[in-house]
Amino acid sequence: SFKYGWQERRMDGAVSGPGASSGIFTWRNNYVRRADNDNVSSNHALDWATFMMGLPTGISIDTNDSQYLRTPRRAFFFQDDWRLTSKLRVSLGLRYEHEGGSTERYNRGLVASFFPDLKLPFTDLVQAAYAQNPMPELPASQFKVLGGTRYLGQDGYGTVTKGVNWLLPKVGLVYSINPKTVIRTGWGMYADTYNIANSQPDSTGYSLPTGTPVTNDNGLTFCCTVGAASGIAQGNTILKDPFPVRSDGSRFDTPLGNKLGYIPRVGRNYNSSNYALDWNWRPALQHRWRIGVQRELAHNLLLDVSYNGAYSYLPMTYRVDSLPANYWATGNTRKQAQDDYLNAQVANPYNIKNLAPLQQSDPLIYNYLAGQSMFTSSTMRRNQLLRPFGQMADVRGIRPGDNFNDKRGYMTYHDMQLLVERRFTRGLATSFMYTWASSYAADFWNNEFDTAPSERINNNIRPHRIAWSGTYEFPWGKSRTWVKDGFWSYLIGNWNGGWVYQWQTGQATNWANRFYYGDLAASGDVFKHDEVHSKDIHKWFDGSIAYRGSGAIPDGFVGFEGRASGQPGSYHVRVFPNRLDTLREDGILNWDLKIERAFPIKPERGIQARFSVDLLNAFNHTNFSGPNLDPTSANFGTVNTQRGLSRVIQFNFRFEF
Repeated sequence: SFKYGWQERRMDGAVSGPGASSGIFTWRNNYVRRADNDNVSSNHALDWATFMMGLPTGISIDTNDSQYLRTPRRAFFFQDDWRLTSKLRVSLGLRYEHEGGSTERYNRGLVASFFPDLKLPFTDLVQAAYAQNPMPELPASQFKVLGGTRYLGQDGYGTVTKGVNWLLPKVGLVYSINPKTVIRTGWGMYADTYNIANSQPDSTGYSLPTGTPVTNDNGLTFCCTVGAASGIAQGNTILKDPFPVRSDGSRFDTPLGNKLGYIPRVGRNYNSSNYALDWNWRPALQHRWRIGVQRELAHNLLLDVSYNGAYSYLPMTYRVDSLPANYWATGNTRKQAQDDYLNAQVANPYNIKNLAPLQQSDPLIYNYLAGQSMFTSSTMRRNQLLRPFGQMADVRGIRPGDNFNDKRGYMTYHDMQLLVERRFTRGLATSFMYTWASSYAADFWNNEFDTAPSERINNNIRPHRIAWSGTYEFPWGKSRTWVKDGFWSYLIGNWNGGWVYQWQTGQATNWANRFYYGDLAASGDVFKHDEVHSKDIHKWFDGSIAYRGSGAIPDGFVGFEGRASGQPGSYHVRVFPNRLDTLREDGILNWDLKIERAFPIKPERGIQARFSVDLLNAFNHTNFSGPNLDPTSANFGTVNTQRGLSRVIQFNFRFEF
């Protein structure tokens, strides 16, 4: 039998929202900590101090435009089934899919790509300013100010991404060994989608936030009529006038459309997974395969054993402006000097004073840059200046010289499934399934400077899972085996029961970068989960394996660095795995029960009432959430929350006719 089909689809959508039309105010410890390059964790409580003093570290307010978006899609498929013999059947199929890049009716948006070679209006001016005061580790000849974004409709880019064309074949085979045993196998390719339902282009320029530079000298003086820090007082804070009148008489930035050219995101990030992608972006692509044997053990009992597998290509983006690896600390102890060095302030070549010629040649660009703190501050952190594309705060995409297809991640999946199913006979139907699964995914970056994604255990998959469900009709009552009529039929007849049992292992624990002393391969023995948890259900593992003493780590100590001041700094390469299979969180152990009574009124006409009681988590078993994994915390190794609900009892009444 030959089948074919054609699909034509246009996905349209309107996006509109005022955004933060009342303003966004952020509060950090920049002005009240001991030193501007001091980032130890004990200083984070000082964020509250800036709030109490009325000194926000960031101020912005949105003025947003709308968007009218469209994604076109077209598909054809062909499928043919052949019954080659009485025992063998083969199915072949081929699907072609074309998904065009999304468009905006009036080109109000940015192409989903960072273009690293674009020359900006201030390129020469900033490079000349840097050459007057270069840093030893970055000669002036190596300091480049290139890279920006393009608007839709600019330089021939009419769509957010290039779009994709897929050829997706599949093949299936069924072979009947005998009337009670069948083998089924198949392979196919499947593609994900990228459309306006899950992503809209960045609209900076059309939707333009107004930002107020709070301070240009790290808190010595402030904006908004405050002046010198010594003038801060009740009634004289930044919040008195957070959007002051500027030299041109305005308070807020007026959306400029695409007049900003290549620079709408300079001084800001371009890192959203929705729009900071790549012109050659391709959604996920997956190969799936399966082989299984079905056997009828009895006239009402089925056994199904199968192997299932998949391999997926995962689209990935990463930091294009990553700080080179040679600036990062290594080893198994904190290098505070490295953090201090990279966080130190240096002269800012992007300062607006260095861009004075733009005031005459391009006043629109000049005024736009003059409203951003990167261009008004006299200094900037050394790590920002050492990054490529330092004019961007954080930009994601594909690095120069890299190919999108070469930088895709991947996911592998394998499982074995056992299914035993009893069809409804003599009032009983039940199904039992056991699954063993293994999956790994290269879907994240251990370090921002890495050249390829890193592999880790896939926490969407659990190694072991059992599910057992069933229903049972008790054999007494109307239309049943016994006690069909009379008083006892009305009293005890037409009862039903049901259950769902679930058990599965928990996910691998997720860890921040930590210093661990000892053999990671033997870390399961160090945690002592079984021993500790059996004595105290709130202890998931031995929390004493964090060293909190003074001085150097003692010889022979096995465990974690437990002192906050000794944790890896902001610029320390990852030295501890992102996930640990040797220590998993609590899984699921759950019974759901149902007791039901049917009241036949006129069963021959299908009229009856039903009353039931559902016992969800019937035995009130606690499934725990993950443990505290911070070795600096006194609760290290402790579980203090649960996953899921305690017992829930539901009463239901239903009338059927």
